[in-house]
Amino acid sequence: MKNLFRSRLPPTLTSTQINKLADESHLSVQDIEEWYQRFNSCYPCGYLSYKEFISYLKTVSNQNGNDSPITKSVVKQLYRVLDLNQDKKLNFEEFFLFNIVLNQGSFEDKLKLTLNLYDREKEKYLTRVQLERILADMFDLLNLSKAKYGLSQRIDAILTSANFNNKDNEISWHTFSTYVRNDQSLFATLISKDIDGEKSDDDFTTVTARF
Repeated sequence: MKNLFRSRLPPTLTSTQINKLADESHLSVQDIEEWYQRFNSCYPCGYLSYKEFISYLKTVSNQNGNDSPITKSVVKQLYRVLDLNQDKKLNFEEFFLFNIVLNQGSFEDKLKLTLNLYDREKEKYLTRVQLERILADMFDLLNLSKAKYGLSQRIDAILTSANFNNKDNEISWHTFSTYVRNDQSLFATLISKDIDGEKSDDDFTTVTARF
């Protein structure tokens, strides 16, 4: 009889999980616990559904001053990348780690996240316009809007440098992202070293108020 009723209370974080997240984020144990309490208050089931994630990204974009909606396919892929255990929902750790990249990550960290978008789709081909739109969307979302300046020319420089063989005038995302990740000069080209990363200066209270 007792198995008919399952508790909807989210699981508590272990001391090991808390210490791990504190180390990775450089936040205090108390901060992590406050994050978790806030998360459970907003998401009582203990996770974000895809729809809740979309709503959260809209809040982030609005706070960053980005009015343009993010392409649905980009949001879907980002959700899949963040879903590390592939259970089709985002638990606290997955949500928290995304926010660490979003608010504390370097330009390099954010670009690596962007390049991971279609890692599970080895045969993903995009037009030149689609490729630029994905990068621009992610730069907006990750609060790197300055990185869009000259983006088209930098993409062309990378494609020329890597001697891409296009399939029906389309570009393999897997090949593109692999080249950029593995070639320091191409990575630097896409980053554009003359652009300073726009790190968020949000404090703890401001960030947690987003959800």
